[in-house]
Amino acid sequence: MTTPLQTRMALAEIPDRLEALRMANTPTNSNRRTPDEPTPAAIINTPNANGGLGLRVDNDVNVVQAQDFVFSPLPSPDELVIRQRGRRRFTTTYSPDKVNGGGGAGGGASGGSSMRSPFQRTPTKNFQLTSGMILRSSPRKRLTMGSTPPEPTPMDTYSPIKMATTKQLWPGTPVVKKLKMEDRPVGQTNTDATLPSLLQGLSQEQLIDLIMNNIKSASDEGEIRTQLPTPDISALEQDLHHAKRLIFKSLPTSRLCKKTDAAAYSKASMHLNEFKRVLQSQAKRLHDSTHWDALVDYVSMAWQCVASTPNWESHAHNAVRRQCFKLLACSCYAAIKHGGMRLGQLRLETLERNLREWSKDYEDVLSCVNALQRTLNSRSSL
Repeated sequence: MTTPLQTRMALAEIPDRLEALRMANTPTNSNRRTPDEPTPAAIINTPNANGGLGLRVDNDVNVVQAQDFVFSPLPSPDELVIRQRGRRRFTTTYSPDKVNGGGGAGGGASGGSSMRSPFQRTPTKNFQLTSGMILRSSPRKRLTMGSTPPEPTPMDTYSPIKMATTKQLWPGTPVVKKLKMEDRPVGQTNTDATLPSLLQGLSQEQLIDLIMNNIKSASDEGEIRTQLPTPDISALEQDLHHAKRLIFKSLPTSRLCKKTDAAAYSKASMHLNEFKRVLQSQAKRLHDSTHWDALVDYVSMAWQCVASTPNWESHAHNAVRRQCFKLLACSCYAAIKHGGMRLGQLRLETLERNLREWSKDYEDVLSCVNALQRTLNSRSSL
């Protein structure tokens, strides 16, 4: 009966003996067989009088198989799944016969698979186009193939009227006929409309050119001068009052808010600038036309309109108001200086009374009073 100590000693000697048997059966340079030597299977199957040799070889094979079983156990199911998830390997050889459908000797290396390596070049298709085959191509390619339409004529020489007599640009397109258009304006041919309605559509420059072209002699010009009226400033007055109404519309309507403080000015500042712009454009128009009598009448009307604008609490916010008064004072001074007694005795006397009242709003307007006194004194001396 064996003791546990003897059993452990016997089990400890098993790996050393298996290692010795494995080294003994490992082929070396001296133990390698020549092509003429029989294989171990042939030796085993060969009948021999000495049966001990065949038994020894059989034992050696069994020992080697047992050793491989011990040191290389079967893989677990998880290991088998991981191996199946491995990356697919592509063939590293390329066979043109396999790609073209052939099965020559060159395709044997690929193992009969039609897959190619991702690092290989795609084979090009070498074939010639037949006469009935047409491929899609870009316009640049079609230009080189000689199938382009004729070049159109330059835009500077293009005319729809000349197309009827010239060669067609594109075959099959209809020929544009010559357009019969009247060069005369509609106002000359439309006899149903009245002449005043037609003149309203013309600009100021067109009306001036129309009158000057119809003047044939100096007598005609003098006759037109005698018929010139005083410019009507009613349209200018409407535009100026409309700009003033916009100022008051922008002011706050609540009774709890002031209409002359900084908050109200911030809302009306944009409309104040627009009011000043309208005033400047209208005064400049009358000044450039040298209608001094109309300019004096316009100053009398516009001064009252400017005086009725809001008078702000801050002195800086009244800058637009002072600029408007200064513009009217300068216009009045220019009208008195250039118009003189041609303005009329009654208009000058009325203007003198108005200037003394306007000095309460703008003191510099008194310079116009001095110019008016000089004009009246010169008339009385004559």
